[in-house]
Amino acid sequence: MSDNRCAFSSPLIAEQYTCHFGEQVVRRGGTEVACRDAAACSRCEAVFEWLKQVSLPVFGVEDDLTSMPHSVIQKIQFGSLSGLQNQLGIEPAQRVDIDHLLDQAAKQYGGIDSLPYAGLVDTITAYQLKRRQHRR
Repeated sequence: MSDNRCAFSSPLIAEQYTCHFGEQVVRRGGTEVACRDAAACSRCEAVFEWLKQVSLPVFGVEDDLTSMPHSVIQKIQFGSLSGLQNQLGIEPAQRVDIDHLLDQAAKQYGGIDSLPYAGLVDTITAYQLKRRQHRR
């Protein structure tokens, strides 16, 4: 098992996306996703950091785990993947592999540092999180 924590764990746990490198693990805090490939994990972390840089100012929050609502992180994760999927012409109903999605985006835009991060902000902020169903 890997200690590399997935930067896009919420979409994987919700089973809206897949990743062939992702492995669900149960830790004290609950279910998490570990990445079995260090290079892929580093790439996803870099992408997620750039996404936070362009998105957090719009949400009016700082990159501080003690004050940032978890919903903001989830909107960045789900909204950015959805936006990339849309920009690459992939049907929204398809469950896409995140590693393959980022590979395809990097090829189209000339690398992960050239992805249209600012162009994803509208999709990120507009993304509606699914409400939890209350247990009875």
